[in-house]
Amino acid sequence: MESVFKKLSYVLGLAAIGAFLGLVVFAANLEIKDFDLWLHLKMGEFIVHHQYVPDVDVLSCSIAGKPWVNHEWLFQVIAYLFFNSWGAEGLISMQVVVVVLTFLILLFLGYSKERQSGIVFLLLLSMLIYQMRFTIRPDIFSLLFFALYIYVLALHIDKRWSVYLLFFVQLLWTNFHGFFFFGPFIVLVGLGAEMLKRYVKLPWEWNTTGRLTNDEYKRLQWIFGLVILASFVNPLTFKGAWYPIGVLSNLGGDSKIFFKYIQELKPPITFENVFSLGHYGYYKLLIILSLFSFIFNRRKIDIGDFIIWLIFLLVSLVAVRNLVFFSFVAYLVCMTNFSSISLSSVIPLRFTHPKFQHLTSSLAKIVLILWMVSYGLSLSARTYFDFEKYELKSEFGGITQRNYPDKAADFLIANKIKGNFFNDFNSGAYLIGRCFPNIKVFIDGRTEVYGAAFFKDYQKMWKEGDEALLKQAVGRYNLTGALLNSTHEPINEKTLSFFYKNPDWALVYFDYDAVIFLKNTSENKSVINKFRIDLNRWKTKEMDLLRLGSRAVVPYQHLNRAFTLESLGFDKAAFKEIEETLKVSPAYIEPYKLMGKIYGKKDDNKKAFENFRIAAMFAQGDYETRINLGLAYEKLNDPGNAVKQYDLLTKRNPKNSKAFFMLARVLAKTKQYNRALEALMRGYHLSPKSFSELVEIADIILEGKDSDFPPEVKELLLLTKKDLVRVHNERGIKYHKEGRIKEAKEEFQKGLKIDPASQELKKNLKLLD
Repeated sequence: MESVFKKLSYVLGLAAIGAFLGLVVFAANLEIKDFDLWLHLKMGEFIVHHQYVPDVDVLSCSIAGKPWVNHEWLFQVIAYLFFNSWGAEGLISMQVVVVVLTFLILLFLGYSKERQSGIVFLLLLSMLIYQMRFTIRPDIFSLLFFALYIYVLALHIDKRWSVYLLFFVQLLWTNFHGFFFFGPFIVLVGLGAEMLKRYVKLPWEWNTTGRLTNDEYKRLQWIFGLVILASFVNPLTFKGAWYPIGVLSNLGGDSKIFFKYIQELKPPITFENVFSLGHYGYYKLLIILSLFSFIFNRRKIDIGDFIIWLIFLLVSLVAVRNLVFFSFVAYLVCMTNFSSISLSSVIPLRFTHPKFQHLTSSLAKIVLILWMVSYGLSLSARTYFDFEKYELKSEFGGITQRNYPDKAADFLIANKIKGNFFNDFNSGAYLIGRCFPNIKVFIDGRTEVYGAAFFKDYQKMWKEGDEALLKQAVGRYNLTGALLNSTHEPINEKTLSFFYKNPDWALVYFDYDAVIFLKNTSENKSVINKFRIDLNRWKTKEMDLLRLGSRAVVPYQHLNRAFTLESLGFDKAAFKEIEETLKVSPAYIEPYKLMGKIYGKKDDNKKAFENFRIAAMFAQGDYETRINLGLAYEKLNDPGNAVKQYDLLTKRNPKNSKAFFMLARVLAKTKQYNRALEALMRGYHLSPKSFSELVEIADIILEGKDSDFPPEVKELLLLTKKDLVRVHNERGIKYHKEGRIKEAKEEFQKGLKIDPASQELKKNLKLLD
């Protein structure tokens, strides 16, 4: 009977492995939606047609001719050949093959008949983390090569062929992706760990666990030398080999700005989400499991595994894009550590009987299989509405219809438009892939080439609409066009207005995915004459509700247009788009939020309140809606309910400073100084640079009589006096430059009210007279 249970467990284990690989194949069939892929495809085409790898930028108008180490050229060529031969499905198939090979290597690395459940479970955790990176980029090849390194060094360092295989892998990796330095680094850590085992007295059995023979140690030294040599086999030899080290050495200082704005470079764990299982929960679970594996196996730890685990844990904590590398290392150490532990040492004796083990193992495998089938079915249900065909589009296979300004690019191509284009960061690579060489972009995803200073200026132009920088860019780079993407978020109002209100520019394309402006030049004249758009005459495109039927869809296209129209001041046209949105989906909260904003601009506070109230009903936890609802209460002279909204937000989001400042303002207006001070200090500690909020609330307090101030308020004003004066001065200078003399004068006078002795404020005020 025991043999039957054993065989059943084994067969179920193979079924679980099969189900896992099937899930990987399906999940990796994700539709193409990465932006950078399009740059890679275009560069692959360029390299194939011109038969060389350029060492300077040829894609941009802003950094043309700047040195560029294209360390991904081989991936670009292969991706282009697949796309050129088999289209989007060919590229997706390439990804599937690479991802499946990666997991097969990891499977062979840890496979054991006795531990099938643990292997499948840990591989599943790794896959759920890797799933976030199922995008066709050079990273997938980096992960394949990384897994190969781990496999060879962990299991086959005793084989002579390991030297030649890793040399060849490193040679490929060097020309596929900048993470190729991980290869030599892993070998170097292995050498360092081996030296520790040989020459340093370590606790327990650490000196002997995983120790190499003399021949293996010598082979590892050979591998290190050869993979270093392989790193120089690239189009730029020494410069190419050193490039990733140079990038890493420049990650501090100004380069920190990339970590602030680019999602994949942000840390996965912060103080706000450290205990949230919904935020990278699988990653956190893998950290805990791998950590406990070391604790349970503390007497027989392989110091090399521990060092690698610790390094890649720290690397993964820095940026989201590094999570998968850690998951592979965590899988390795879990399999290594748990294989050294006998069940009898951690499980009571009565539960270690073979029959019981086989039965529980079978049940665990059945549960894993059922979960994977259920998860696969939930993935297959992921669809969105195709507004062109009035049917659902799966998120698997083909090219996404939601991420790219594809209709805008079609317009540029169809009308053979050429020139240097201002664009947003996300659209740059896509524009290169679709429109190069006719269009040369202002910026794309190659942050290391553009540099931190350029990216910082770009952020001021795109996020803040800095007019001076925009004018400077237009002249310096001879910009003759602008494509502003609205697929992901509304376009900044000031950036939009700069182009729309400038008589030198004409709006020629307007839709849900983007707006396109062309400069009035002789080259653009015919296109402008044919397509110039007057938004005063904009007519909303109506959906065919009879054809749509009762299907629940998100009418984001109408809403995207409404956001753009509202930003440019065309509120009537925006309302028409909103009406169409609500016809399609009355429970969609975003239109109500936008209507509330529009009514708020018109000082129709009652209507603003009504719309924010509806939005809050549909989305109880939406932070922005609650903030605006509180503001509407304020404007309707109902501070009590405003305080309730802000109080609610401070409890739900105790790490967000905005609600504390809003609460402090209302309390200060109602002369509740003690509570106002408490809320103000909480907000100030959360956001010490929020001087504007301090100024506003202090101004409210200063309107009262000095005798009404509690000592704490006076102390706060003294502590922030310097900052308050500085902010008033900066505001005054800003208003002066904009020609708003009255507002500038008021700011300088407010500053002097706090610090009557300020010579700078007196000087600036005198300039206005």
